[in-house]
Amino acid sequence: MQQGNLERCLRELGCAIIPVTGTSMWPLLQQGRSRVQLAARNGSPLKAGDVVLYRRADGTLVLHRIVLVEGADTCWLCGDHQWKHLEQVHDEQIVAVAQAFFRNGRLVDEHTGWYRLYRFLWTKNLTIRRCCLALLRWSGLEKHSLG
Repeated sequence: MQQGNLERCLRELGCAIIPVTGTSMWPLLQQGRSRVQLAARNGSPLKAGDVVLYRRADGTLVLHRIVLVEGADTCWLCGDHQWKHLEQVHDEQIVAVAQAFFRNGRLVDEHTGWYRLYRFLWTKNLTIRRCCLALLRWSGLEKHSLG
């Protein structure tokens, strides 16, 4: 879906489902296998663990996870496949919030047990994330999954 069409769907319908591109949200989301159900940003409070679509200064739209909420209008974000390079994002940059994911055609949302644990661990401590990613690299699963 083109950027203009996505924003039109969010504006007119309040939601959209988009395919995943890139590897920054692996292992949760994989290019070609995953889709994200987005809801237009409605001003409700965001929290650590939420996955949001935001606009960078150059206009690029990026899907990343909130690691830390700072004050009323600032969040620090990081892709799930990253353990450093947090990006500071202000509330007005956030376009949409992920409501659910489709992995290999299966629905995953905040009520999915394994996802609640994943979200907690992945958000709570970047050192845990770094160790998990190192294990996945060492086991060969990262290379196999990212193709």
